[in-house]
Amino acid sequence: MQSTNESPQFGELITDGETRRDAIHIAVAPVTAVCDLEPGQDIGFVRGNRESVGPCENPIGIVDPFLKDTIKAGQRFWLFLYPNTVTGMRHFWKHPAFTYGAIENA
Repeated sequence: MQSTNESPQFGELITDGETRRDAIHIAVAPVTAVCDLEPGQDIGFVRGNRESVGPCENPIGIVDPFLKDTIKAGQRFWLFLYPNTVTGMRHFWKHPAFTYGAIENA
């Protein structure tokens, strides 16, 4: 069983008696389909840019697996990056007390 400090290892089967529930962060990016795609399909960037996605030799994630219907060429959707591939992550948030003006006037 994993220690309570370890995160679940998605993309791998649970091979022990793991019973903990957890909440996760998934890195996502808005992208545009270059062809019809299915929810959960492996995809990556095509056409040399960071917006157009489709089947490719080096996929980096999957089509939003929660969509119910085929994504048509030209439609935008969320690309879910593969687990354990993001090299840095942070949460971005806003609060009025943390604006540049608020800090300068403190």
